[in-house]
Amino acid sequence: MPDSEEYITVCQLMRAHGVKGYIKAMPLTHDLTRCKSLKDVRVQKRNGEVLELTLEDAKQANNLWLLKFKGFDTPEALSPLVNGDVMIPESERLPLPEGEYYLDDLEGFRVHTEDGRDVGEVIEVQELMTVDAFLIKFDLAVQSEFSSKSILAPWIDDCVKEINDEEKFIVCDSDYLKSVCPEER
Repeated sequence: MPDSEEYITVCQLMRAHGVKGYIKAMPLTHDLTRCKSLKDVRVQKRNGEVLELTLEDAKQANNLWLLKFKGFDTPEALSPLVNGDVMIPESERLPLPEGEYYLDDLEGFRVHTEDGRDVGEVIEVQELMTVDAFLIKFDLAVQSEFSSKSILAPWIDDCVKEINDEEKFIVCDSDYLKSVCPEER
């Protein structure tokens, strides 16, 4: 696997399952059958160490995966991997169904209002407890109208009206954006 490529986490390892070297994993992907196509992966242990591992077997067990890594044949051998992240090259990430987005893909999108004005940029998309939210930085020209500080705009229908992934912008309700801006502009 090339070192220059970015990696994404596809599951988090949990605990050993049985006595034959399987470990339970919590998938972090929309496709629960994804485990069957995994072969060579990186596992980042909790201490930050990264291991290059090969999967011998992978099974789906309800909403979890059971993974078997080459060379890890006992529950004791798996203990250093518990709570580790299984990562793959970003180039191997599966395409999403229509209308769904990987949050990091929306970073850098421009922010438009319903009247077509380009007012800022999505700096980051954050997963909050109850809703995902766009961290928006407004352009200097409109900061007096909105805010000179970055704001969190919730990804809800009242705020976000459209996402245009071809032209890389989101359309937000300007009144809603103003309502979440701090008083001091």
